[in-house]
Amino acid sequence: MKVKTIIFAIVALLVAVGCNKSKTFQVTLNLDNAEDQTVYLCKSIDGNTDEVIDSAVISGKTAVLTVPEDDPQMLYIIKFDKNDRCNIVTFFTENQNTTVSGDRDDMPHWQVKGCPTMNEWMTHREKSIAMYEDSIVTLYDDIATCMSSNDTVKVAEINARIQPLVKGYFDCQADFVREHSDSYIGHFVLDIMKEDFDFEQVKELAAGLTNESVFRNNVQKYIESGGQSARACCTVQ
Repeated sequence: MKVKTIIFAIVALLVAVGCNKSKTFQVTLNLDNAEDQTVYLCKSIDGNTDEVIDSAVISGKTAVLTVPEDDPQMLYIIKFDKNDRCNIVTFFTENQNTTVSGDRDDMPHWQVKGCPTMNEWMTHREKSIAMYEDSIVTLYDDIATCMSSNDTVKVAEINARIQPLVKGYFDCQADFVREHSDSYIGHFVLDIMKEDFDFEQVKELAAGLTNESVFRNNVQKYIESGGQSARACCTVQ
């Protein structure tokens, strides 16, 4: 009888330990030109505050970060300076192992592979970068060069070339929101673009959103405020 009681106690203890053990997943970094640098993995708390989850020193080109499971819609952030709000890469994992690769000096072109939602977003990002973003950045660099030499004619010429690209970029983002109105990823894109879109377009796009997400709530608060809010950070991904 006493032996049986001890066995039951041991089994109960093992079950309790198993239940209390938090589940984790991994974010693996494969980065060029980042050896010996410390990288931080954070999660976004409220759009304005980041919480450091893990950090590691990159060895060679690799680092592995361990993350406790959380809300599947949690937005994660990679940065090299805990206080930096602009030189960052944002991504979703849905609590699945994720791989991030690229060049330390070219964060906008980093590749993130993991959950289906993130893979879908990366496909959109690649299209947006290839069709619009790279060209826009190059042309703005050209404008800066021309302005330094007071070449106003060339500046006007380049501006004329930029305008259709900028319109195409915004149309591309709006189309993505419409096509993903039932997914938090569509809500997220509208959230980060809300201060760049025309306010009436934000209301139109928001009206088509379905399902719930923190990003949809952010957009709704923005609309209720009449379009008044401060941009929290500069995302590059």
